[in-house]
Amino acid sequence: MSRLSIRHVTKVFPGTRGAAATTALQPTSLEVVDNDFITVLGPSGCGKSTLLRLVAGLETPTGGEILLDGKRVEGPGADRGVVFQSYTLFPWLNVRQNICFGLRERGMP
Repeated sequence: MSRLSIRHVTKVFPGTRGAAATTALQPTSLEVVDNDFITVLGPSGCGKSTLLRLVAGLETPTGGEILLDGKRVEGPGADRGVVFQSYTLFPWLNVRQNICFGLRERGMP
């Protein structure tokens, strides 16, 4: 059984102010099993960070599905971690919610 299944995942960001939509990730599929070691390589702008944000549950795919241990990834979870290159906040949370996020994921009030 795959630990991580990425099945025909795409990500398209809608255009703003009349601009065309941006395809950040073409249909991508990948199966990762126990003891696999993978590296995501490619030129700037090819979708590496988008793919990782999708697996982390920080973005929602436009198409396809991502399964982790057979369960669909539908948002951030305590079973995954991300180390950002620079400091970041979850834009959909306010300051207090950003501070409490890690504590809540650890089951602390």
